[in-house]
This record gives sequence, C-alpha cells and structure tokens, in this order.
Amino acid sequence: MQIETRKVYDVLVIDIEGRLDGRTSGDIADRMVTIAQGPDKHVVLNIAKLDYLSSAGLRIILRTAKLLQGNRGELKLCSPTEGVKTVLATAGFDSLLKIYDSEKAAFAAFAP
Repeated sequence: MQIETRKVYDVLVIDIEGRLDGRTSGDIADRMVTIAQGPDKHVVLNIAKLDYLSSAGLRIILRTAKLLQGNRGELKLCSPTEGVKTVLATAGFDSLLKIYDSEKAAFAAFAP
C-alpha cells in the first residue's frame, strides 16, 4: 500500500495505490486524519491505482470526508476502477460523496 500527496494549484491530491483493507488501514487512517485536520480545504482522493477496498477502507474515507467537512473543506474521489466503483456504490458512498471519472473533473468541481 502506497500513499503519496501532491499539490495542484489549491487542491491537495492524495494518490493511493494497492489494497485498502484491515491490514493496511492503520497507517493510512493516521495519515488521512492528519491531512483532514491540516490547512488544505480542497482534497481529491485519486483511487485510480486502488486494487481493493474493504469496509475498513470505506470507514477511513468516510472519516476523512467528515473531518474535512467539519473544517469547512471537501473530499472528492476520482478515477475509481470498476471493482472499487462497485464497492462504493454498493455501500451507498456514491450518494454520500462526489465521485468523478477523472482528476480533471474533480478539480473542475471545486471551481466557484
């Protein structure tokens, strides 16, 4: 499991690669909480290289989104694979969070 961040204008992009499950969730959860409580208000979680997402991973994403919202920020997801997209839809996350097909579309959604 790898997680990297990069800044694109005023948006913080979090790139996640690998499996987000119970085994890998501890370190990722800590890092995501730190990001959510930080100064960045526009955050995009790029999950293009996420191979697997479990309920533990869903909890991390939801917690991050709620923390950001509490700090007047917003989390957007982008580029899910078909398998991950199915998990998100089955869990109802497509009604809770904004999910975009591309990073570019997620960036555009932050525009006023």
